[in-house]
Amino acid sequence: MNKKIYKTLIILIGGIFLIILVLKVVLPDKNNYDPSYGWGSDIYTGFLNPKPGAWSEIVFIDQGGKGSLQRSVFLGKKVIEGVLAYGIEIDSNVSDNTKDILQIWLDKKSDKAVKIVSKSKKNNEVVCVNESFMKLLVPSFESFLPAAFTPARYSSMNQYTYGTFTTETQKTIQVAKFIDENKTEIWVSSEVPFGIIKAVNTENNKVVAYLRDFGLTGAKPKISETEMINCKKKDLFNLPK
Repeated sequence: MNKKIYKTLIILIGGIFLIILVLKVVLPDKNNYDPSYGWGSDIYTGFLNPKPGAWSEIVFIDQGGKGSLQRSVFLGKKVIEGVLAYGIEIDSNVSDNTKDILQIWLDKKSDKAVKIVSKSKKNNEVVCVNESFMKLLVPSFESFLPAAFTPARYSSMNQYTYGTFTTETQKTIQVAKFIDENKTEIWVSSEVPFGIIKAVNTENNKVVAYLRDFGLTGAKPKISETEMINCKKKDLFNLPK
């Protein structure tokens, strides 16, 4: 086994594990998606239908109070390996040069992964990530990806309270506040790509995640289409495909 490639993938998966605990609380469950939901009010009408280049930056705060900035970019729709898919590119820790960039293309109909690639920030090497390997380490990892549609639990038909939120970059948006089963208050908005604005633990009133900035257009992927198509295939563990 190539030790360099092994180390790169372990660093990538390590970054995913570090943020997965917060993602379980903050991000919506795609298995509960109902496309008929999300259109019941003028204040909140469900998640924004993003266009290519839409992006958001979320600060996730760990139990020690340390924050990490995750940047997510919507890549639009494209036929990938014969399947109509939509893409999301995620930099799980923008300031950490040991964390690789992950690009995932999901089947538009089923939300199942069609192609996953990883790019090293150190040497720009782009590697194909085996889906079976990914699922072995992070079961149902698709459920923790930023949502490009309205999950049922964040339907505008459900009970929520109204508020506003101002980002660090002085963008003020309207938000809907939901309380989930973990007693976490989740703020969402129809004005921001991927919907999520803030998460607050109601038991201790601590913020566990918040939106730093966002944009509706203009973001460019760090992994080009050519790099994605021609990623190096490294089936390290001979896992079934």
